[in-house]
Amino acid sequence: MRHFVLMRHAKAEAGEGKIDYDRTLVERGWSEADATAKALAARGLAPETILVSASRRTRDTLAATLPHFPGDCIIHLRRSLYDADVTDLRDALRRSQGQRVLLIGHNPAVHELALEFAGSDASGAGLTQGFPTAHAAVFTLGFGLDTVRFEEVVRP
Repeated sequence: MRHFVLMRHAKAEAGEGKIDYDRTLVERGWSEADATAKALAARGLAPETILVSASRRTRDTLAATLPHFPGDCIIHLRRSLYDADVTDLRDALRRSQGQRVLLIGHNPAVHELALEFAGSDASGAGLTQGFPTAHAAVFTLGFGLDTVRFEEVVRP
């Protein structure tokens, strides 16, 4: 069974005086990403493939998570995921390889895709309230993206 994990980047510095693409994680963000990755690994969800936006804060989030994921994985650093919409994210996941795929991206697209995948489970999972930094929504797949099932939200 395939697992998709949608993760929002961890807490980044405010954008004053800096290009949004270049914002780095704050100390809290490094801790959040570390905690979320530790929880994912404890659940057996260490990714085989990671799709990550090329922005600085998503790359920092990736750097904080990797120590918790043993073994090798394929990392796809994609500038196209920075301004991605739901369709772009869905297509990236559809084309991905591996049984456990982690996508590290940005709101609002990550939140919107999590809502779409969760369907009627979104409210009970707290997804309708938002998708805070370093949170990860876990889904299992049957035969395709039309058979996605919500599992849980992993919080830092």
